[in-house]
Amino acid sequence: MAQDIVTDAPFRDFADSSLASLRRGRDAFIGVRDFSAALNPAQTIVDAQRDHREPEYPADLAALGLIQGELRDTDKAVTNLLEAIEIVETSEGEYSPTLVEYYRGLGRTYIRSGQYERAIVTLEQAQHISQRNFGLFNVEQSPVLDDITTAHLGLGDTIEARNVQVERLDNAVRRFGAGDPRVIPFRYTLGKYYEQSRLPESAREQYVEVLKAQETRLGDGDASLLAPLREVVAIDLLVAQTADATQRDRLAALVEGNPDADAIERSLSLAALGDWATVAGDAPAARNYYRQSWDALGTEADPDVVRRQFALPVMLDFIAPLSPVDRNERRRPYTWAEVVLEFDVSADGLPSGVRIVSRDGSTVSLQERYSRRLRETHFRPRLVNGEPVATTHVRSTHYVRRYVNKDEEEEAGE
Repeated sequence: MAQDIVTDAPFRDFADSSLASLRRGRDAFIGVRDFSAALNPAQTIVDAQRDHREPEYPADLAALGLIQGELRDTDKAVTNLLEAIEIVETSEGEYSPTLVEYYRGLGRTYIRSGQYERAIVTLEQAQHISQRNFGLFNVEQSPVLDDITTAHLGLGDTIEARNVQVERLDNAVRRFGAGDPRVIPFRYTLGKYYEQSRLPESAREQYVEVLKAQETRLGDGDASLLAPLREVVAIDLLVAQTADATQRDRLAALVEGNPDADAIERSLSLAALGDWATVAGDAPAARNYYRQSWDALGTEADPDVVRRQFALPVMLDFIAPLSPVDRNERRRPYTWAEVVLEFDVSADGLPSGVRIVSRDGSTVSLQERYSRRLRETHFRPRLVNGEPVATTHVRSTHYVRRYVNKDEEEEAGE
């Protein structure tokens, strides 16, 4: 017996070392979302434990299932995730916190395969376990709530999706208090969700709440107000053009009063003032603000920041036309279609030569409406060395919702 142990030990050490190395490689590929590369080591790790399972086996099995789910290999993903869940339930109990991520992975797999109702049931189980372990209003359940939102949107239930996102914020408010700075990221998330849902006024309310919280803590002249104030100004520009310049003027004063603010914050704020001038038709003022924005970044700025901000024209006041799905609150399944437009943008931010590139017969009338709306839109022009320049062959892709059933589409459009 002693001889067996001595002989076997080096083999086990080698196996453990090999699996540890494979796990590091697998996790590294997952970290950069290269799931195709992660699949082979993940499968090898699981196969190596068929006869002798290490304590990490359930986690390895779940990791394999998550990778397979990302790669749309739904059946295998579901099988492996359910087996991992069963093992953990047997060893740790049905409310083990370990199960939260396993159920979440299973729910996301169902979402990718279009099984939205199953996804909701599965994700709600993950939420229930999270609440039992960490409290009813814990903020750690936020990623699960985001996935539940996605599943409801997949079913076409925008009302319930919105409710789940509001619940996400409410959890943070109950946990920390409405004025606590830890609530701010949750307000930004809800604000961005509202913007994507074409509810700019609701988004504005969230950014205003951030402003109020920061003012209470730091005063009305602090540089931390630049970010939420920019969001408010952008929505005012979108919804009312330049009709009410109150918040725009406040942003200008705040920029002037904080010459030592973070370079990126100053640059983004100056660009926002340039955007306002562009929509107002004041080209000289716009050029001046854009030049200051460029200069504020300085020579040490991250090239990626410069590229994102100035390398391409940016839409300022485009409001997407409503599709039949947008105009109705009926909870019916919808799918997505693309409207692709190509055009030129002048140095003053005005479009010309708008042409429809997409050829989707189900959205012909909507394509024409997008084209007309784009001709009325103002753009932040591309900058080269701080100067606005014209850009040709700009392409813009818009994702529009349409009913799965063509008869419903026609009925709703009447």
